[in-house]
Amino acid sequence: MQDDRFFQTNKVENHLASIFDDLPGFIYFVKDLDLRYVAYNDRLCEIFEASSPSEVLGKRDDDYIPQHIMKDIRKDDLRILQTGESIVNRVELVPRGNGFVDWSNTTKKPLYNQERKICGLIGITRPFNQGTTSLSMNEELGAALQLLHERYRENIAITELAKAAHISLSSFLRKFKACFNMTPKEYLRHLRVQEACHLIVRTTRPFAQIGLDCGFADQAHFSREFSRIMKEPPSAYRSRYRL
Repeated sequence: MQDDRFFQTNKVENHLASIFDDLPGFIYFVKDLDLRYVAYNDRLCEIFEASSPSEVLGKRDDDYIPQHIMKDIRKDDLRILQTGESIVNRVELVPRGNGFVDWSNTTKKPLYNQERKICGLIGITRPFNQGTTSLSMNEELGAALQLLHERYRENIAITELAKAAHISLSSFLRKFKACFNMTPKEYLRHLRVQEACHLIVRTTRPFAQIGLDCGFADQAHFSREFSRIMKEPPSAYRSRYRL
């Protein structure tokens, strides 16, 4: 691995990652310049379905993650290594194993050696709870977010969401985009896909029914949005994760 001396000198070892296993849902990892894992917590191993924690050491995402998903992760990682720019509190749907996905906050930052050269990256993904009490990052949006989560099957008007937040439409759109890096409509589509992932795994319902149950107009609309967000069609997702 490149720059092994940095990681050895600074004792970046897996036992340090155990702190994050005491925090429900947290995923922690460190990668070197070749994007190989040099430190991580047990939860990452569970998601990768590794036979033992030591199995992941020195491996890369393409050893565990499907190519169509892995390429976006690698794109982000390479940008961090090349530019030194961090990804901070990106709200996204993250796989949690066995086909389940949850809203999470992901932060990735470059690591520097003693010569101040980038030698790897460190990342943390933490659960983004849906309750309004946990949305302290922007309390003004709490009522609107609760409305979205309660009525995600409906086509909620943006003006209704802004009214629930007691702010103007322009302020609501600006604050929402700044908080989630997506529009309310995009967030709504992600909510629907999240529920669809769970139904695909937990039930035998046909995809047309799942699409309707989650608020999509028809099966074609559902398949298109699901494939865009999850990077694979519903049929492939069910084949991979069916319990």
